[in-house]
Amino acid sequence: MTLIFFLPPPSREIPSTTVSLTSVTSLEINLSFLSQPLKISSGICSAGSLLLEYMSLSTSYWVLETTHRGMVYSGLWNICLESKCNLYQFNLLALHIHVTRAFLLMALFCGFIGLLFSCISFERNKLYDVSVIKTAAIFSFSAGFLVLVAMSLFTAILRRSPGYAQRLVVFGTSFSLGWASILMYIVTGILLLLTEKTIIS
Repeated sequence: MTLIFFLPPPSREIPSTTVSLTSVTSLEINLSFLSQPLKISSGICSAGSLLLEYMSLSTSYWVLETTHRGMVYSGLWNICLESKCNLYQFNLLALHIHVTRAFLLMALFCGFIGLLFSCISFERNKLYDVSVIKTAAIFSFSAGFLVLVAMSLFTAILRRSPGYAQRLVVFGTSFSLGWASILMYIVTGILLLLTEKTIIS
């Protein structure tokens, strides 16, 4: 007599790889909660970088030079001896000043557009299917790059001058503000990119 045993098929346990829906939802809520403070911070930094560059561009303390007639200070638009100032005339000897001005003006325009898009981002995330925050970040980085080119050119030319070698020429506060604006533009761009990541599309 043959005995036949029927064994149940082995159960196949599927490893659980699903993530809890509540944890994903809470993570999204936390990230979206960070987007508003990041927007405010990036807007403040964008305005600050634009203000720093404008102050650097418009003031006359780029270079301070000691002469026999006293201290001479100059910017990108004029040169002053005490209270008497004269505008720069266009000539090839001051070509680096004109090029520096051109790059800074382009950077100022990019910074203004970046600030404008940062303000628009408080109302909407996209404009004609284009990310407003990402566009603001691109303009901010572009402004920082243009200021970097301008500052590097001006620094390289001035350090080759005989007055700088003799320690008669020093850089002023307006020059320092130009370098500071580069850092602010970079920080603004980074904050904008972080804001873009926290927004739930």
